[in-house]
Amino acid sequence: MGRALPRVEGAAKVTGASTYTADVVCPGALRGGFLRSPYPHARILNVDASRALRLPGVEAVITGNDVSPRLEGLGLEDMPVLARDRVRYVGEKVAGIAATDQETVEEALGLIEVDYEELPGVFDPFVAMEPGAPILHPDYAAYRGMHKAPELQNVQSVERAEKGDVERGFGECHEIFENTFHIPMVHQSFLEPRAGLVAVDEHGCIGVWHCHQAPFMVRSKLAAHLDVPEERIVVHPVSTGGSFGGKLGYDDILCAYYLARAAGCPVRIQESYSQELLDGQPRHAAVVTLRTGVKRGGRFWAWDGRVVYNGGAYAARTPRNGLNGTFLLAGCYRTPHVRMAGLSVYTNQVPAGFFRAPGEVQTLFAVESHVDMMAEALKIDPLSLREINALREGDTKPTDEPLRDARALDVLREVARAAGWRRGRAAHKAGGGARIARGRGMALGFRHIGTGESSAELFLEKGGVLRLATAVRDVGVGAHTMHRQVAAEMLGVEADRVQIDVKGTDTGTYDEGVRGQRGTYVEGQAVARAADSLMQALRKQAAAFWGVEVERVRWQGGRAHRRGSPRQFLNLEGLSRLSGNGPLRGFGHCKGGRPEIYVFQAMVAEVEVDRETGQVRVCRLYFTLDASKIINPLIHQGQIEGAIVQGTGQSLMEHLVAEEGRVLTLSHADYKIPTIMDVPALSTSQVVVREGPGPFGTKPVAESGIGIVAPAIANAVYNATGARIMELPLSSEKVFAKFRPLTSTP
Repeated sequence: MGRALPRVEGAAKVTGASTYTADVVCPGALRGGFLRSPYPHARILNVDASRALRLPGVEAVITGNDVSPRLEGLGLEDMPVLARDRVRYVGEKVAGIAATDQETVEEALGLIEVDYEELPGVFDPFVAMEPGAPILHPDYAAYRGMHKAPELQNVQSVERAEKGDVERGFGECHEIFENTFHIPMVHQSFLEPRAGLVAVDEHGCIGVWHCHQAPFMVRSKLAAHLDVPEERIVVHPVSTGGSFGGKLGYDDILCAYYLARAAGCPVRIQESYSQELLDGQPRHAAVVTLRTGVKRGGRFWAWDGRVVYNGGAYAARTPRNGLNGTFLLAGCYRTPHVRMAGLSVYTNQVPAGFFRAPGEVQTLFAVESHVDMMAEALKIDPLSLREINALREGDTKPTDEPLRDARALDVLREVARAAGWRRGRAAHKAGGGARIARGRGMALGFRHIGTGESSAELFLEKGGVLRLATAVRDVGVGAHTMHRQVAAEMLGVEADRVQIDVKGTDTGTYDEGVRGQRGTYVEGQAVARAADSLMQALRKQAAAFWGVEVERVRWQGGRAHRRGSPRQFLNLEGLSRLSGNGPLRGFGHCKGGRPEIYVFQAMVAEVEVDRETGQVRVCRLYFTLDASKIINPLIHQGQIEGAIVQGTGQSLMEHLVAEEGRVLTLSHADYKIPTIMDVPALSTSQVVVREGPGPFGTKPVAESGIGIVAPAIANAVYNATGARIMELPLSSEKVFAKFRPLTSTP
């Protein structure tokens, strides 16, 4: 615990030894590809694939008539495997081809003829909810899964929370503020585009290799769709080149299965990055409207928040058919009267999905910008206004749920100390002054811990080797390194004594999947319990060898000691020789959640803005979060830095542009992400808390930080320039257009 040990898989990754889906060798495998809709909304009148089938090298062609009509989805099952009677977004799959090579696939796709009848499209979620708008899913009420909005037009889901009496609260307020903010779609931009391989053997058993976060979920979804026992499907372990929530869908694998079945050969699907950007699972675009009532002295008294997410053509890629960001619409403030509502709406654009802190990046940008705007109007320092209203021990969350160990004030004061906030914010430069304007801004946020289910096995092998068997996919977060350290700490041995054995769904124990910063809590607890289980088995084995009660055996420093006989002990090598029936096994399982524990975080941003161009440069970020014990400080800090780099990109440059449903930014020449030159200096500090849900009282960190970068930078840009940008990203064009010289210095 607490050591910055190198990543278990680090050497394999940097030397190219890691096996990704595209590296899997499968003799006779064909290449698969898809014909996609050129229209955002159209009726399919006819599909003619006869010319494609005659092309040499083409082994199979499938259309919507060749696959099950069953609809699929993670939370709400509303999406066909291939479009049948209509298409609902540009890029939707209409037909699939399996051929001997990629060139033949591309040629064959051009030979498929599809007759379409264009239908009116709807791209704005507010227009989609108006009477008279095209109904995109007339059969919504009949869909399987999470129905959350059967009474609303074109709405996928609704989330609501309320406490107190909002209308009465507004009536008791001294001032009322209302603002609206816009946040665009952004893409996860993981290094490895989506890929999959499916092979069906002569017995009908299905082998799957897939860059995915949740292999057991893939198995269960395929089994349900195909109506076969789960045991006939094996999802094999492969490395995953990043995910951030964008590799939760499974529709590509279903298509690959149907192509493999039709061709009688394994089929590999590999997306290009243009295809990934066209038909990925981007973060939802959102419009956030906030109305807040404030009493004299700056006390928040009533808060009404509403977010409308653009869900795109299907809800299938959103796991719970809803986003937790709705419940951050009132921030982490002790407002007694709160109402929050979040709607995800069907439109004719690419279906949205999860991206690190899903739904929360959007709402926290709005909330923390809104708080600064209120602070200026009330003539209260932004830090002071937050201190007045931050959640305290004994408060309930804005959802009226209980909260434990609330550290909002602590992280605020620590980040203010680290950044020297009390010494005064950077001054505005009056018009005609220096070319570079400097400013500082802050933001406050919190995030729930992950929940779910996981299990692990720990074996003592011959020679005293410890083998940790897990089905958890390490998608870049350092999970296996952390698991190794937890097991080693529990047993009192060096971490290199623990070997990681990544299993498939056929031999591995169940894991729900990597998501929602649950690795430290859920997976870590499963590993800790497996280590404890093995420790008890080792104590029993030592007791049997010595012929004493198990209570007479204690475990310390990686050895079993006989109480009262300090010279009698058995180490792991000795204990492994006593096991005549194979390796000793420990099993650990964790299921549940701790909704009352949150991770609190605060940030101060320092920026420079070029007066002549509006270009923003983030000079330094100060970040503070609450933490207890840290398993691996290198990985812990790496997660923070990764989240903040992503948050910086979404603040300044990232925008998946779509016009009339067509994604226009189809390469990273057009879709900009930060380079090393864009990464600001970062100072990180921690507030030590009493408890955490993970092993040894640890708290998660993977999705912390990202949600408060944009508002901190936006508030700093305003401090420097007087340009209040209420729509991300904070591009130089927007800043230049709103730049106004100020004559006052706050």
